[in-house]
Amino acid sequence: MTTMIMCFSLYQLDKTTTKAEYFEMILCILFVLTEIFLYCWFGNEVKIKSCQMIDNIFEMEWMTLDKDRKKSLMIIMTRALVPIQITCSYVIPVNLSSFMGILKMSYSIYNLIQQMRQ
Repeated sequence: MTTMIMCFSLYQLDKTTTKAEYFEMILCILFVLTEIFLYCWFGNEVKIKSCQMIDNIFEMEWMTLDKDRKKSLMIIMTRALVPIQITCSYVIPVNLSSFMGILKMSYSIYNLIQQMRQ
């Protein structure tokens, strides 16, 4: 959906004639990009932190813990082998790669619309 919003906003930006419309479209594009970027940034941070979990557990003073706590840490480390990934509709991962993909796809569709118009 974001890709379509970006495409049509860029297309409308290209067709604007007044400075007020131009400014309005730029703000619309910036707000959409900021919203998506924040979701993708923090989704990426969640994945990075979950990947660091095993290293953080291993670096702590786990040798001094009792047997039950060591066992609990082993379970946590086993679970942390698969990083936590925030997804959209259980399909699209929400990370910086997805954000760049949205930007690239939006620009590609915008170029396609421009070529079809000519």
